[in-house]
Amino acid sequence: MAIDIIMPQLGETVAEGTVIKWLVPQNGHVEKDQPILEVETDKVALEIPAPASGALSEILVREGETVAVGTVLGRLEIGGQPVETRSQSDTERRQEGLAGTSVKEGEHFSPAVRRLAKEYGVDLYQIRGTGAGGRITKTDVLAYLERQRGIASGSPSGEIGDRAAQETPADRLIPLTSMRRTIAQRMVESRRTAAHATTFFEVDFRAVDTCRTQHNLTYLPFVVHAVVQGLRAYPILNSSWTDEGILCKGAINIGIAVAVEDGLLVPVIARADRYGLLTLAKMIADLAHRARTKQLKPDEVQGGTFSITNHGGMGSVFSTPIIHQPQIAILGVGAVCKRAVVLDDAIAIRPIGILSLSFDHRVIDGATADRFMHKVKDCLEHERWEHHL
Repeated sequence: MAIDIIMPQLGETVAEGTVIKWLVPQNGHVEKDQPILEVETDKVALEIPAPASGALSEILVREGETVAVGTVLGRLEIGGQPVETRSQSDTERRQEGLAGTSVKEGEHFSPAVRRLAKEYGVDLYQIRGTGAGGRITKTDVLAYLERQRGIASGSPSGEIGDRAAQETPADRLIPLTSMRRTIAQRMVESRRTAAHATTFFEVDFRAVDTCRTQHNLTYLPFVVHAVVQGLRAYPILNSSWTDEGILCKGAINIGIAVAVEDGLLVPVIARADRYGLLTLAKMIADLAHRARTKQLKPDEVQGGTFSITNHGGMGSVFSTPIIHQPQIAILGVGAVCKRAVVLDDAIAIRPIGILSLSFDHRVIDGATADRFMHKVKDCLEHERWEHHL
């Protein structure tokens, strides 16, 4: 019995994905839940686990190929041994198509490679491939572009020219990755779609600090808890805009923005309202680690209803984050710093942080946004945190 391995839905708006690497060779044995291949989209890169124990009897999509969601990538024969009934000629033909085909035939260049070649006017026949069977990979194309730019920016002749070349570094063009290009498109699309507005609130984190230091936590689980209270009080912020009306979501699923090597991922804490501070802290740390190591599961980047971005981690104080569509709001958390503040006509030192809320003015007005933020602020400043561990 064979099981199809398909390209999963790796995000609500994702229509395709790229096979980055097969982690098991054809006819190789794999145990259930062992990673069998790595796939990537503009939103996430992750390892796909084997649905059962068995042998990888067929690899139908090569490394580097981009295919639609739902495409059969390969087949797993349940049991310990590969299928022996297939004819030798059929196996050989498949292997030739996967690894041994000459890259001099354009139809065997992967979509990602062809896209790069078209964008930068690259003659692929001038590139030596380092992939399986001499296949040209995206890395090969990028390396070729770097070499060509180095040649094009060579030093001018003459002593003056040589000195000028040494004093003025050459310009360098960084080719756009698929993730960076898509992030750019979606950020512009979000700005064009939603009527962005931003409001800012100062928050005294003294009450949070008392509990946070006792239990060695970051500020983020406290902010998530406070946002949950705000969304319960003002559920209109837990919604999305549709042509038929405003769709209020029943579940509170909080997306946490995580910086990764090529851009940004937003893994989701589903039903964040169910968890205490200690559990939230563990979940946030786990999601962030697996986002950076490409180990997120497909359903962990879907279904978010409200997002939080912790831009204060690198010292940023103010930010106007862009809404993660189709949500209608995103909360920015600035750096918490000790500042002089006036309390009861006296000057005091307090840990102060700036929270920003970017919201879609089509859905809510400033008064509603400010009421929500006042609820979040009040929770952070006056909650009895020991009751929420």
